[in-house]
Amino acid sequence: MINNNHVDLVIQFSLLVAGEGDDNFSRQLGPIHLIKYAYLADISFAKRNNGLSFTGIDWQFYNFGPWSQVVHSRIDPALNAIHANKKQFPSDYEDKDDWVRWDLPDSRLLYDKRRLLLPAITMDLTQYIRKFGKDTPSLLDFVYKTKPMLSAAPNEYLELSLEVDNTQTDKQSSPPLRMDNLSNKKKKELQQKMAALRELHKQRKSDTPKLINPVPNPRYDEVYQEGVVWLESLSGEPLPSGNISVEFSNDVWKSITRKGENVS
Repeated sequence: MINNNHVDLVIQFSLLVAGEGDDNFSRQLGPIHLIKYAYLADISFAKRNNGLSFTGIDWQFYNFGPWSQVVHSRIDPALNAIHANKKQFPSDYEDKDDWVRWDLPDSRLLYDKRRLLLPAITMDLTQYIRKFGKDTPSLLDFVYKTKPMLSAAPNEYLELSLEVDNTQTDKQSSPPLRMDNLSNKKKKELQQKMAALRELHKQRKSDTPKLINPVPNPRYDEVYQEGVVWLESLSGEPLPSGNISVEFSNDVWKSITRKGENVS
């Protein structure tokens, strides 16, 4: 069930964190930023709460990103409630609505709102907002690569449970080995092995041959130019210039390559 109070709180907190920026320009956020930060707040909550959403929103893959009409509709009432500053100016695109930007520097109010949110959400959101702020391309790039987005196709609802770290329980049940828990004999043996490893690493490092430039003074003469032309000819005929239309199968959205950690 959607909790409008939680939605409003996340929107207000996000703008107030941005309000701590160094200048007026960096403090201003638009609807696209506020919606994506609300999504990231739900991601942070879901990681620690078995995939549950803090706001109760069912996020949808819409226009290549996570979207919620409810969050969009709550921006004005949420920010009007804290008397945020709203600016509107003409869009650069004729078919688009006017640009809207909000800002509100208020450290006291930020402190009050922070106390109403879970520390996990406030810490993550603060980090994201300080890193991305109103930098739309970088924020969208980060959001598009979250696990729910990489596992969904357009118009599908996003599974926040994919962000849950299932190994966290195992890590907590198996505490790391500490030197204080070892006997003096074990400590001595471990120290000797570590010293031997350090010495082996040092020896291997000194034995590594140094690479040198095989051609100290390369010649860029006719022979070189002919060789470059020959190598390029191996790739076949050059691609025709002009506009090219490319079509992809809808299966690409479920491709395993989208679920990799280093997706570009």
